Amino acid sequence: MKRAILILLVIVMLFSVAACGGGKSDSKEKVEITVANNRLPNSLDPLTEDAAHSYSITHQIYDRLVSFGLQDNAWQPAVAKSWKQVDETTWTFDINLDYKFQNGKQLTMDDVMYSFERLKDVPKQADAAASIADISYEGTTLTIKFTDASLTSPSRLLANVVIINKEYVENGGDDAIYINPIGTGPYKKTEFTPGATATIETWDGYPFEKPQIDIIHFRAIEESSTRYVALETGEVQFIGFINATEYDLAKENPDLDVGNANSRRCWSLVFNCETGPFVDNVNLRKGICYAIDRDSWIQLAGGQRVAQTSMLFNGYPDLYAESDKVPGYDLDKAKELLEGEGVNPNNRLEVNLICVEGDPGLDMLAATLYQLGVDLNINILEHSVYLQKEGAGEFDMAFIPQANRANHPLNDLDRYDSSLIGTRDLARYTNPRCDELIAQMRVESDTAKIKEMAKELNDIVAEDCPWPALYLSPMLFAYAKGLSGVTVDGFQTQNYRNATYNP
Repeated sequence: MKRAILILLVIVMLFSVAACGGGKSDSKEKVEITVANNRLPNSLDPLTEDAAHSYSITHQIYDRLVSFGLQDNAWQPAVAKSWKQVDETTWTFDINLDYKFQNGKQLTMDDVMYSFERLKDVPKQADAAASIADISYEGTTLTIKFTDASLTSPSRLLANVVIINKEYVENGGDDAIYINPIGTGPYKKTEFTPGATATIETWDGYPFEKPQIDIIHFRAIEESSTRYVALETGEVQFIGFINATEYDLAKENPDLDVGNANSRRCWSLVFNCETGPFVDNVNLRKGICYAIDRDSWIQLAGGQRVAQTSMLFNGYPDLYAESDKVPGYDLDKAKELLEGEGVNPNNRLEVNLICVEGDPGLDMLAATLYQLGVDLNINILEHSVYLQKEGAGEFDMAFIPQANRANHPLNDLDRYDSSLIGTRDLARYTNPRCDELIAQMRVESDTAKIKEMAKELNDIVAEDCPWPALYLSPMLFAYAKGLSGVTVDGFQTQNYRNATYNP
């Protein structure tokens, strides 16, 4: 009888364990965090919404051919296991076909080819697409031949292309790219409300080591102080794009940690040199530049100083080149130049500026210019509307966080390259000598010669003032104790693949 009771107890215990999950992996509660940034994208297509708030989501969903080192931007293996430069214009990449898409489809070389071909369908990626002279594969070896020997073309191309599933995109249409993306990354999209919220989760079919955090919710909270309160109360576990005040508060809070990345994101003003009041009028552009009080602007924004005497390579000191022609803060000079063009308090100039977020420095500049006879109308636009107007050149001035998205310092030259008008040269600036220098710098391997040419180029653009740099964006973020391993690069893109959370 006792033996029967013992056997019965063992059976009951076994069923109890099975009911509870039967093993550690089944009983594990899902690890979730919520992330708050200042805004969220309107689509999950990293080619059309190529900005930090978009990349912080899509870089968890998609893989690129190579990834880029956090500190030095050096190429690192991703979908490509290895690579080799065959000659000045040709590279080969050995592709790892062990990757799978989140719909269960195995990665194929046709998918890799299609991912590059899609660049041609996105106007703002036209320059990257145009750099490809030929692309082909044999076995698992992808060969890309570039149109020229530019040192910047490979990095620009590989920074933009994400690996997509050809069949899924062709059958799914726009939604397959914009709303319901399928990539090879460790996270899949499970919810997305454009501009407001997004949720990504790990997926069971991921063939490599899965992230520790199972679910990440993203929320758009525009106001910085509101984001901080949400973190302090435990409503969210990570906040990005914060200012120096919140950063200092978080440092003093025993329940929070802070981080500060090395910025490569330069806030700048852009003058439209193709239409509007600044066409062929350097004095108007210079007059406004002399009215910019960078020191006060930096204090208001909490950013890092750019080189006051450089229009190039801010955030890239190895190639920094000075120029004594860059306008500094001088209101008398500003007044003289503007009055010379007929602008004064009795004959006012109206200037329309577009941006995606306000900045106290903009308000300060507007107040200064008002005294000089310039009415600076600041138009804060929803991001997709801003992109449309920026791409079409429908502005007099723009205020943007110019990021060198292609992970190579020489891509900073793009903003002055007339062949990239409408994509990278947002000022629509043209100067034949600049184009010559830029072409030479892109194929020159001698750093000393590059710096010599950069000096001449810097003098030219300092005289013309198409794109004055203001400050390097503060790369400040804060997060809850117990969260670790989140990385933020110099362009403010967040990466959660190696993050852990133990509340």
